[in-house]
Amino acid sequence: MRIFVSATLFTVAAARACPGRISCFSPPPGDVNISSFQLYPENACFDTKRCVAYLSVLFNASVAVYDPAKNDVTNIITFPGLTGNPALHATGVRVDPLDRLSVVINAGAAFDTLGKDISGDSFLVKYDLKTGQTVFKVNLTAVSHGLYGGFQDVEHNKEGDSFVLGTYGSSIIRVSTNGKHIVPWFVGTTPTSNVGFTGLATSGHNLIVVDQTDGQLYRFDTRRERGEPVRIPLGRGNETIGRDLDAVYMPPRYNGRIILVSDLDLGTVVLRSRDASWNSAERLGSIPSPYHDQGGISVATVQIGDRIYSSNLFLGETNTVPDENDKNRTDNPLQDISAEVDRLSLL
Repeated sequence: MRIFVSATLFTVAAARACPGRISCFSPPPGDVNISSFQLYPENACFDTKRCVAYLSVLFNASVAVYDPAKNDVTNIITFPGLTGNPALHATGVRVDPLDRLSVVINAGAAFDTLGKDISGDSFLVKYDLKTGQTVFKVNLTAVSHGLYGGFQDVEHNKEGDSFVLGTYGSSIIRVSTNGKHIVPWFVGTTPTSNVGFTGLATSGHNLIVVDQTDGQLYRFDTRRERGEPVRIPLGRGNETIGRDLDAVYMPPRYNGRIILVSDLDLGTVVLRSRDASWNSAERLGSIPSPYHDQGGISVATVQIGDRIYSSNLFLGETNTVPDENDKNRTDNPLQDISAEVDRLSLL
């Protein structure tokens, strides 16, 4: 599962909205296939200021810059000492309020072994989009002391502090805007061999986090010195979000009322808070992936212009990249789920 990517890379994988103007190219309705050699996208962020997406190149520990208007990758962002290391994965990607790119680069062993091996260093890298230079690199494992790991996603508060989510076991590490203050903001009791937190989104001063352990949604107030999870009631009974949870995304077009949760089995699960407070939530339904039977798994969602896509990742084809014996996937499909999300949001 290691990859070297060509300069014609990939697609708009997973994602979340980034700060900036909303006047970008909107693709026509329908699925999008971006031909890109060995991308294997895990996450992405659409930057509405520059009208491009930043795509984490999973096995190469780099980030591809994708222009949807050209349907092409226009640049590859690399990180000296990290990119190309076969032990590392690039996962969470997000633009912060200070117009810098946050990238989570983790020790891939945690995910390759489903939490049985959480050894190896993981990092939060902060990249200046104006200068094209790395601002700082934080070793997350130095904070966790190797007791928990599987760091895979990141979000920010309005001031620009970063909150890095860990899966094996559940954790959130808080990193200051200058990278000098790093604290274990929340550490749960989930065993490292179990899947815990899998994704997060920002709603005002709150983080909305999904937990695979119980299939529930939790709210964290970023104004607190330490993270305190508050369960968000889901439906009227003991309803759960899904079966095999991954990324969380709040598409801008719904003004904070809709959250999309990627599920490796079900596709995309649609949740709603009628008043956008996320004091409670409704599960409206799920949108299956037509690529599931082909080996594709829904790992995240992204809004590009007026369209919302589910990104599919094909993991069963390769174990190490680069390797001449590996299958060379070039097709990276984005499922257009815009109409289905609209329909469910009106229920």
